[in-house]
Amino acid sequence: MGSVASRWLVPAVVVITGAAVAAGMVGRTIYSRPAEAKGEPVVPSTSVSGAPLPGSAEVRLSPDAFTHPDRTSVQAVLQKFFDSINARNFGAWREVVSSRRVSQAVESTWAAAYETTRDGGMVVQRIESDVVGRRLRVLISFVSTQDVAKAPVGLPEGCIRWRVVYVMVREGGELKVDEAPENRTPQMEKC
Repeated sequence: MGSVASRWLVPAVVVITGAAVAAGMVGRTIYSRPAEAKGEPVVPSTSVSGAPLPGSAEVRLSPDAFTHPDRTSVQAVLQKFFDSINARNFGAWREVVSSRRVSQAVESTWAAAYETTRDGGMVVQRIESDVVGRRLRVLISFVSTQDVAKAPVGLPEGCIRWRVVYVMVREGGELKVDEAPENRTPQMEKC
């Protein structure tokens, strides 16, 4: 009886091991797809040790965000959004935000708020569609550097790691970053 069991044990172990290796290769392919789409690895929300902060100016997608059908549009809008802040270009910023958000912004106040800001290391962590598909909630992490005097009152630091939910809406057939209650409760910590 023992020899019959041992004859089947070796082939069973080989089959199970082969299945595990195949599953691992499939998983690796699926989870590395966003990185391959950009030609480089997706970075976590924290910067690589020793890399200058705030990090790359490129908006990247996490594996989770990469699966959303609006990922390309979200990434493009957020790239223009952060580029406009880093370039201190109110006109470019106005083009990617909703009419409601534009109506609440004063150019001189906006320019003063961002005059020393440099954003980087942006990673779209998650994209969620609401029930009717009119809005997207985009969880993004990034790093900002700024003069301490221009930092948020609640965290007067020269380098801040952010986790923010940006709400995006469609206006004129294009996605725009909207003003919404979700935007007003970011998580922040010192770098």
